[in-house]
Order: sequence, then structure tokens, then C-alpha cells
Amino acid sequence: RLVDYDAPPGNRHERLKVLQKMWAHAQFCMSGDHTLEAAGHAVGEVTEVEADDYFVFLLSDANLRRYGIEPEELGDLLVADKRVNAFAIFIAGGSEAGRLAKGLPFGRGYVCADTARLPGAFKEMFSSVSVQKTS
Repeated sequence: RLVDYDAPPGNRHERLKVLQKMWAHAQFCMSGDHTLEAAGHAVGEVTEVEADDYFVFLLSDANLRRYGIEPEELGDLLVADKRVNAFAIFIAGGSEAGRLAKGLPFGRGYVCADTARLPGAFKEMFSSVSVQKTS
């Protein structure tokens, strides 16, 4: 775990340390794909601590087909717990990322070919949850 629920980073220096850990994990992780395991684990674990809302953001390079993973499998995990707002963000361009996003339950998949657009994608995801709550 990069950050404990009861001990979020309190300042810029601590946030930088979390980012450095994330970078190191990504740089030195073993090859292979653990997207389904990660999604299932995150959706299950996020509700262990009581909160007003539960969010899971799964970041992927969209190379799931290489490992025989279909979007429906991931989609089932993203909606496994109705309390959890779970989204997959594919940091990739091309048709594979679009195919994956379209194969997920409506509003659960996003393609972000340019990382500069990530803040807008997060804003859209948070907004979609706000709209659902007021409907």
C-alpha cells in the first residue's frame, strides 16, 4: 500500500515521496498483467474503512488483449460493488484503448492519449458521480 487511509500525505514533500514510490513500482515491476487482480482487490478493499464515497481509479496501458483479458471481465469487477465508483483509465492512444473503454459499462472507461488531459478526465468522473447522486 502506498498510503494508509488514516495517514494521507500532509504536505508537498510527503506527496512527492508517494509519487516517487509509484514511479519506482512502475519502473521495476515484473512483466505480465495483474489488472483483474488489482481491480478486484481495490474494489474489495476500498470499502473496509467507512466513508461517504468510495472511488477506485485503475490506470492501464491498454495492453489487456495481449494477456487474453476482455473488457467484459474488467467491467464486471468495476461494478461488483454498487457502493464503489470504479473507473478504468487507459493511458494510450489507438483503437485498442477505445475498444476497451467502449466494452466497459457505460461511463466506467476513459481513454487518455495525452496525460495533460488527466485532470479533465478525473473532473469528468467526479462530475458523473455527482450527477448520479442528484438524480
